[in-house]
Amino acid sequence: MGNPDFPSDIILEILSRLPVKLLCRFRCVSKSWRSLIADPDFVKMHLNKAIENEDIFNQRRRLIFTDVSIRLLQSLNLDELLNNNNEFLNNNNDAVVDSYLGEDNDNHIDKINGDDDLRVPTDVHYICSLPNYWVFLLFHSHGLLLCLLHNGGFYLVNPATRESKKLAEKPDVGKGYYSSGVGFGFDHSSGDYKVVVLSYLEGGIMFSVYTLKTGSWRMIQRRYPYKFDRMQKGILLNGALHWLLMDRVGVEHRSSVIISFNLAEENVREIPLPLASIDARDYNVGAYRDFLCVIHSGADGGMHNEFWIMKEDSARESWTKIRIPIPYSVSRHSGFWKKSHDLLVFRDQLLLCNSNGPRFRNLSISGLPRVNEVGIYLESLVSLNNNVD
Repeated sequence: MGNPDFPSDIILEILSRLPVKLLCRFRCVSKSWRSLIADPDFVKMHLNKAIENEDIFNQRRRLIFTDVSIRLLQSLNLDELLNNNNEFLNNNNDAVVDSYLGEDNDNHIDKINGDDDLRVPTDVHYICSLPNYWVFLLFHSHGLLLCLLHNGGFYLVNPATRESKKLAEKPDVGKGYYSSGVGFGFDHSSGDYKVVVLSYLEGGIMFSVYTLKTGSWRMIQRRYPYKFDRMQKGILLNGALHWLLMDRVGVEHRSSVIISFNLAEENVREIPLPLASIDARDYNVGAYRDFLCVIHSGADGGMHNEFWIMKEDSARESWTKIRIPIPYSVSRHSGFWKKSHDLLVFRDQLLLCNSNGPRFRNLSISGLPRVNEVGIYLESLVSLNNNVD
């Protein structure tokens, strides 16, 4: 492989730092290079390089989103955009919010002093062609995306290689059930990707798990005494998926609770809420950077300017209230942050928030005035046919 005077370990080190697009071109150099780039050990090395190295991570990170109107998967190199507007991150010249609400009392910003928009050129990339059904929910883990379509179908997608795979149909769990929760994550203990679906039946919920290595679903033969009232995304943190349940079945004084599904052990535990008065019908569980958070869902129709984050896993006393200067009805963290800035989603609008003060800036994408699903992914060589161990 390559120049015999060049040590193979040096070649591997160099290649592991290169972007996926360039490596895909290198596959045409020779059979030995094609074999190397497809080798599971190299794929793992290439992915881990981004996880371990912040500069490489920022080079491969992409913002993924869908448009409200057509729900097609699109991506943007937001790190590159912000690097080209470096004064925005380094200086305190962000726009200050002057007025919060419009006449319709909806969640949009009425006026921002100064240069209110960080405009994104039309350098937005379509990911791949999926069936003509809207992407309803979007998940990311370890270099792959999971797309739940409006027709109920699941697709795994590697946006960097444009590879996609339709998952097998989820088996029925019994009469009168409905699916009310979906999550996706990489199980480091088994080196496998898992899709987890919660289904509610009379008396509780059951879990169905799809693994990429087997290409099939299996049911966990236990029913848990919880209940959902709406579809929820499982929030992946610390090797577990989290959902906020509306109440518990069979308890005289019903209460809300966060459950955590451990991907490795496939067991369930409860996480205490910051306040006993929190009702899952009015709140969502989410992630704020690397912390679990609880935020108003907008179901009550009101405007809010606070949410809770858990700074230590499962410790009730570690819940901390965070206040933000813009009231919201529906808001969530996109999963993207850089230095002291976080990209938040206010209903269908993207805002870059400076955590050092009450400063925000619109992120305006040309031709896409409103977004729906928003998240991030790491470009990787992970194949949907040869899983990373």
